[in-house]
Amino acid sequence: MMADSVSSPNNKRRVNLWAVAAFAGVLFVLVLIGLRLFQNDSSPVELGKKPQDFTLTTYDGDVIDTADLRGKVVLVNFWASWCATCDEEAALLEQAWQVYQADDAQRVIFLGVAYMDTEPASRAYLAEYGVTYPNGPDLRGAISKRYQVNSVPETYILDPEGTLRYLKIGSFISLDEIISAVDAVVALVSN
Repeated sequence: MMADSVSSPNNKRRVNLWAVAAFAGVLFVLVLIGLRLFQNDSSPVELGKKPQDFTLTTYDGDVIDTADLRGKVVLVNFWASWCATCDEEAALLEQAWQVYQADDAQRVIFLGVAYMDTEPASRAYLAEYGVTYPNGPDLRGAISKRYQVNSVPETYILDPEGTLRYLKIGSFISLDEIISAVDAVVALVSN
């Protein structure tokens, strides 16, 4: 006599329940991932508003918290080594940085944030253009997300209270343009 290979109704129900449970679990995980991808942790940065503070660990190992920079005008520049127009701007920003370094009061600070870049490429870029102001990577995009950066270069200038007073999408085209933008924010708070 041959063994019957027909499965019982209980086994079919058990298999179906496991399939439904597995499908529900996968669907749940996909929904969580989708919500996280589309979740906006911060609203877009607007002139006159205070962006969230951030901590930047520089390529030299220093840790800079923008909350600790209150009382200074802070220029935050998002750049990348792969950006076609960032290289020309890098030299201009370094020249402007040197102008403000001559100010004994050091009322102006520049911060460079490498956007979606690798550390070796970023370090080579900084060396090639002789950039000396603090720069660091935007690990996992946390800083650029706070500023809603979509492309590079983008530059933000914050007043001593941490309020955004100037925004530049794209490259600065001259040293005078950078100095004028920074000086306009300095003049706002001097009056």
